[in-house]
Amino acid sequence: MRPEEVVAALGAWSVRLVQFNGMVAAHLGVGVTELQCLYELARHGPATPGTLAARLNLTTGSASRLVERLHAAGHVHRVPDPADRRRVLVEPDPASLARIGALYEPLNARLAAELADADPAELDHMGAFLARAEERTEEIIREL
Repeated sequence: MRPEEVVAALGAWSVRLVQFNGMVAAHLGVGVTELQCLYELARHGPATPGTLAARLNLTTGSASRLVERLHAAGHVHRVPDPADRRRVLVEPDPASLARIGALYEPLNARLAAELADADPAELDHMGAFLARAEERTEEIIREL
């Protein structure tokens, strides 16, 4: 497969993944951006609203409103920052993350099964490529 074919295949998969994320968000009663916020919190741990704004490419005002919606729905909690008691951290609710994880588990299991026979060196190469793809995408987001 040529590089441009791999990129095209990733594009096609990303469309389906966006659709799936939308279905998960609707099932949870949140928007896709709120789901992305919960993913960032699950991946990186508690964060300030400002940090979330940067990660999600939002204004600080939009991020504050997003956190308020997630808090009102019980998906996140506000806690004092142990490093600076004047700041607030947003942390995900463990039960919410468990519900989200259960929705993604069938997809994750199917994808893992697709990779079960892959050589460890191939997996290392794919993992490195995906990490670089995330970095290149982040660069383009910041440029736009």
